[in-house]
Amino acid sequence: MKTTEHGIVDSKDVEKMYLMRLMALLQELVREKGYKGAARVLEIDQTTVAESARTGRLTRRVRDSLERALQEGIGSAAERQRERNDRLEARVEALEKGLASEVDAQGKETRRRLASIEGELGALRRAGAQAQGGAGAEQASEGEAASGSAQAGPSSRPRAALRREFPDLVTREPAVDDEENFGEAWPLIVEWRGLRDVHPNDGKGLGWLRTEERLLTVELALLLEHGMTLPPAQFPLRGFDRDGQINWRRSALYDTRRARKKRELLRRVLTLGLWRG
Repeated sequence: MKTTEHGIVDSKDVEKMYLMRLMALLQELVREKGYKGAARVLEIDQTTVAESARTGRLTRRVRDSLERALQEGIGSAAERQRERNDRLEARVEALEKGLASEVDAQGKETRRRLASIEGELGALRRAGAQAQGGAGAEQASEGEAASGSAQAGPSSRPRAALRREFPDLVTREPAVDDEENFGEAWPLIVEWRGLRDVHPNDGKGLGWLRTEERLLTVELALLLEHGMTLPPAQFPLRGFDRDGQINWRRSALYDTRRARKKRELLRRVLTLGLWRG
């Protein structure tokens, strides 16, 4: 066989190189273990080992034994290859971990920005609808208010004016009728406001991850269990807009919990299991 694009000149050369590799393994075993030890490793007769090492000729039985030894990783060449494989595997694992961490961080930031954009778009759409449909209603309500004020006495209270336009819209700013308006959702809203006041948008420590996990849990409870809409929306969200708010929080909560568990596990490993906080 002539030279090919792969650089192989002749099949005889390949056979010669392979036999040289087998002979090198045999000589290494004899040098390190002696004829008796090499024969034990190769599971053949000691005399056969000595004859092959002396003459450089490998019988079929000796070749089969040496090939088996190569496949089992016996010899310094195989050991060096295993070390190279181990180092490569460690590098690949480190790169995968670094890439996963970077992807998690980028995904979290992308979800936050998407949520903000969705809220603003929903608010703009509803503001447009409100502006178109509310002009006539506003004029009518002004007329009714004027008529009512003419009939009411000095001691009457404008109770209708205290009623919220959107009672299911959560606000950051407190109001005097918060507890009455929000009802069963009020304790969660109190907790949500407290978390938002002290919790920064960006962070990576264990404490930040725990607070982020609780904040997302509270927000999902407000959305799913109480039908609330959260800022930055200025009008109650329905349909696709609402589903978007729920879905990105679910995804963010999953990522946050996974990151928190990894951080807790790492801390336990570094402190030899002494940390329990």
